[in-house]
Amino acid sequence: MALRFPRFSQGLAQDPTTRRIWFGIATAHDFEIHDDITEERLYQNIFASHFGQLAIIFLWTSGNLFHVAWQGNFESWIQDPLHIRPIAHAIWDPHFGQPAVEAFTRGGATGPVNIAYSGLYQWWYTIGLRSNEDLYIGALFLLLLSAISLVAGHLVHVAIPGSRGEYVRWSNFLDIPPHPQGLGPLLTGQWNLYAQNPDSSSHLFSTSQGAGTAILTLLGGFHPQTQSLWLTDIAHHHLAIAFIFLIAGHMYRTNFGIGHSLALASLGVITSLVAQHMYSLPAYAFIAQDFTTQAALYTHHQYIAGFIMTGAFAHGAIFFIRDYNPAQNEDNREHKRKKLEEKYRLIRQSFKKGKQRLIPESKKKKRNSEKIAIPTT
Repeated sequence: MALRFPRFSQGLAQDPTTRRIWFGIATAHDFEIHDDITEERLYQNIFASHFGQLAIIFLWTSGNLFHVAWQGNFESWIQDPLHIRPIAHAIWDPHFGQPAVEAFTRGGATGPVNIAYSGLYQWWYTIGLRSNEDLYIGALFLLLLSAISLVAGHLVHVAIPGSRGEYVRWSNFLDIPPHPQGLGPLLTGQWNLYAQNPDSSSHLFSTSQGAGTAILTLLGGFHPQTQSLWLTDIAHHHLAIAFIFLIAGHMYRTNFGIGHSLALASLGVITSLVAQHMYSLPAYAFIAQDFTTQAALYTHHQYIAGFIMTGAFAHGAIFFIRDYNPAQNEDNREHKRKKLEEKYRLIRQSFKKGKQRLIPESKKKKRNSEKIAIPTT
């Protein structure tokens, strides 16, 4: 006999009503209530979900790369990023009449197209992509090798050399070190050598003119030509924040409710900050001059921040309901216990006042008369 959906709950699978479908969807990721769940399988399911989400993100990015390489004008755009409009994709609509075709034929295209305001062109140009072939290879790479660890050193090994006119590809990535001294400064403890000889203020992006050799700097300010942050400053920032995340990642258990709440709250705040920083501290080359793209990215990230913060509030409530044990905190005056007690008093008082308002005046008078004490002889 074939197993019915949901397989994780045989009791629910035998339900003859549509409750089986809706409850199955609603509890699919509530791993702790699944049949035969163990702590080991719980952790496996959680991390499988994490990598499943990463796979979806990489698949989406792969689709963007493929469609721009197929229908976009990336190679033309990089020749003049300030004046050529980036094309997102072509419009194939049989209902378009001649006026609509003429109105949407722009950006140097031969037919109707949509203009890209996603910032993808600026992103890809910044990280060292220069041709449609690079986009196709990137799409195939993300489609077949969706492993986040393989992209970890891209900024230092590909993007920074690309900004200096030195293009690292599969054919030469073993021959071009990111720094002239290689791993020597790292192994000898002379890390300051990685910050020496940075790009000059006369550096032309994507060329060797005015380029230096530093890979980790703290220059501050913006690149004079692209009006974006220095790539070597960004690399330094990523290296520093990686240590913080490595430490923070070991500060809570994966299946502990308060951990999810803190993680979502942190991510929500970070996403909101990203929305603000994308226009005040632009990281991608030439994106500072595309105001429509900046406005679109700001709105996009603020929406995401709101959704993530909603999840943070939900997991915070789950922690107080499921994981918090008042009996274990009876002898200390910690903030959570006092907060819960204060809320309990407020709710009880509000409930009493609301109940009093629902009692008719005639019954209130009757109750008051019954409360009058009868004198004893």
